[in-house]
Amino acid sequence: MSNLNLFMPEKHKTSSSKNDKVATKIRECFSMALARRDFPILPGHEDESILKTYVTITYVKLSQDLRNATVLYVTLNDEYLEETATFFELQKHYFKNLIAKKLKIKYIPDIIFKLDKSIEYSQKIDKVLKEIE
Repeated sequence: MSNLNLFMPEKHKTSSSKNDKVATKIRECFSMALARRDFPILPGHEDESILKTYVTITYVKLSQDLRNATVLYVTLNDEYLEETATFFELQKHYFKNLIAKKLKIKYIPDIIFKLDKSIEYSQKIDKVLKEIE
């Protein structure tokens, strides 16, 4: 969407395009890793190192300087929300190494994982709209 702004200077359009491309590549890396489920078992955190539900990466948002990445995800089972958040925090180093191996970028972004609540929010709006009808 940011590429549709016709009033932005040309240099900002290309950097935004670069951000979009890098964010897409990061999302693909994470999605492939989650599909393979070959994460390292961390000593002292054996139980937390295992992903207990299926997770989908919905969106990756990068800062303009590519140094920070916010990764939004949804889980198949809401029962494991807390365990999934703990898993991502423990495996942050693994994901940064994955980015470093797969992408040729100057800086490896710091990763912040967040639960994507937009689907839940859209379901609430849908429910309210159906009640109005």
